[in-house]
Formats: sequence, structure tokens, C-alpha cells
Amino acid sequence: MKKTVTITELQVGMYVSAITKSRSNLVVKSQGMIRSQATIDSLLARGILEFEIDLSKSDYQEPEQSQQTEPEEDKSKPIPFTDKPISFEQQQKDLAVADRLYTEAREIHNRFIRQLQSGQAPDFNALNKLSNEIIDSVFDNADVLACLVMLKESNDYLVEHALNCSILMSIFAKHKGFSQAEVEDLTLAGLLMDCGMALLPKELISSTEKFTEADLVLMRTHVDIGYEIAERFGDIPPIALDVIANHHERINGLGYPKQKTEDEISLYAQMSAIVDTYDAMLTDRPFRSSASAQNILESLQNDDGFDKQLVNEFISAIGLFPVGSLVHLQSGKLAIVVQRNKQNPLKPTVMAFYSIRGKHHTEIKRIDLKRTQTDKIVGSVTPEEFDINLPHFFRTALLPF
Repeated sequence: MKKTVTITELQVGMYVSAITKSRSNLVVKSQGMIRSQATIDSLLARGILEFEIDLSKSDYQEPEQSQQTEPEEDKSKPIPFTDKPISFEQQQKDLAVADRLYTEAREIHNRFIRQLQSGQAPDFNALNKLSNEIIDSVFDNADVLACLVMLKESNDYLVEHALNCSILMSIFAKHKGFSQAEVEDLTLAGLLMDCGMALLPKELISSTEKFTEADLVLMRTHVDIGYEIAERFGDIPPIALDVIANHHERINGLGYPKQKTEDEISLYAQMSAIVDTYDAMLTDRPFRSSASAQNILESLQNDDGFDKQLVNEFISAIGLFPVGSLVHLQSGKLAIVVQRNKQNPLKPTVMAFYSIRGKHHTEIKRIDLKRTQTDKIVGSVTPEEFDINLPHFFRTALLPF
């Protein structure tokens, strides 16, 4: 049974089969379960006025049809969490668990991409399950998954970028104290935001040349393609659709595809724009080199396409020197950050392993920079600057087995 409701009548648990009226008088096709009041607030902020809902697919029941049932888990409230201190030994164990999850996740998402490319119906349930596993791992120890984001070790940009964006969106949403429903939707959105690229020509994605204007026009079609793909999934949340449609919009009006300005871009889409840009700049591509985490964060702060306060919140979420980033020490050594210091972000715990002056690997030494006065971080660098195989070092030095 379908019926039309206004934005003020929309309730958590209703299944939206279509958006029928907006302030711009455009009819926007969209489907999905309303999982939280935050989703309703987001739709209201975007100027959506009227919906067609399908009661047969809704968890919501009309008042006269209500029955005595056990109360369901309320996903509209912020998820309580505490950032408890974690020992280095526990950090190593958590890294091993997260590394296995990341490896499995890469296989799941690679299968999803292949299904899209071959025209098969993709396994959306597997993707949903994966996003929930990412959330669980983030709430256990966000730093270990953030570490894996830094370790680029495959040439499959579409797969790794999707996983990294999902991880970073989950960390960002957790840091902002979002509800469980919002964290779930944004984590899934990270996996899906660039799915449209799967249907672009492979030679464009793997191009070793700087994009021409024609290339850029074609590349930008991935937003609309991705939105069309996502709409096929009956229970795709509106937040995820919003992120897919708007993660390349910028608050200064210089984004695409619709050159929206700040008031037209939801908080969720602005967050996804920061995450998407951060991970893309971390990745060494054939047509340009990657940048260090510190330089990328500074670049985001100076870009008037992003909200500066939101960028600062993202930096606070992942750290000024994120776990897994490579840093240059005053002592002339390279080190990888293994534990953040949230009280003093400039003094994390690192593993020094390479002499810059001697240009050779050294005995691995763990240094807690808050406990020493003789060494400090000069700045962050990229592995490519010193021909360092960071994934290999990670596996041999940081994993317990």
C-alpha cells in the first residue's frame, strides 16, 4: 500500500518509494528506509517537501494498526563511546585483526566492482555486512584502521579508495558523535560514493597522462552514473544517495555536477568531500605523485571549497600525524607513527627504522616522543621520497605474527 506524506508527516521506519515534491519543483527519484530523525532533518534542510511511501515495506505502523511488541534498538541516539588508553601490545593485536578484515574487505569490494562491470546484479547485502564490520572495528580501535588507509599496496584504486573512504567516514562520524543510524549510512556511503567509476572506460581510470578537458568531462559523469546504480538498491538510505550525488560539490560553488553552494550542500556531503579528497591525494597515481598526510591536511585547511571548522574536526578525528603516516625525525631518521597522542598531537609514539643520512634501514626502535627531549618530528614525508616499501615494513615490524 502506497500513500503520500509531507515532510512533517514523515516518520522513522517509513519506506520512501519516491520523492514527489521539492522546493525547486523537481521530482527526484529516491528509495529507502528512513532510519533516523537525523535523516528526516537532512531531507528537510535540502528542501524536500513531499514523499510517496510504501507501507508494505515500512517498519512503521499506522497508529490504529499498532501492536504490543518488544521495543527495537533506537539507532537515532548518539553512540556512547570512550577513547580508552590502549597498550602497544594490544595495538599490535588489533592491527592484525584489522589487517585481516581489510584483506577480506578488498576481496568483497573487488567482487562488487566486477559484478557492476559485467552487468550482474551486485551483492548489496555483502556490502552492507562489510560496512557494519568496518564500524565494529572503528569502535574497537579507530587508529588501526586509519593506519591501513595509509598503506597503499595495490594498483586497484577503485577498491582501495572505496574502502578507505568508508573507514574515514566511519571515523569522522564517530568523532562527531553521530547516531548509530548516521554512522551506518555514512560508512556505506563511503563504499558507494565512487561506484560510478566502475562503468567508466578502464583506460581513463588507469591513464598515465594528465586528464584533458574531454577526460575531465567524462570522469565527472561518474557522479550521475553512481547515483543511478545506487537507486537500484531498494533500501539504499537517503544519506548515502545524498553523499553519492554531492561529494564533489564545494561550498564556494566551484564543485560539480551542479555547482551547489554551502547552503545547498548537507553536512554529510561536505564531510564526504573532505574524506574523498584526502584519500585521493594520499594515493600515488600515474599522472601525479601522492602528498604527505601533513601537507594534505594543510591543503584542505587552505581550500575555500571546504568548511574550515569541518576540516579541523576531521584533523582532530584522524590526528595531525595519523597512525601509519611516515615522519622525518630531528635525529635524521624516518619513522612510522604507531600511536597517536591526543593530548599532544605533535608527540605521538613512532617506530624509527631508517637513516636519512646513511640512506639505509636501521635497527627498529620504538620512541615515545612525549617521553624524550632529544627527538621530535620535523614533518611528514611520503614513502616514495625515500623509495620505502611501507606495507612491507608494516607487516614485518608492526604485526605480532
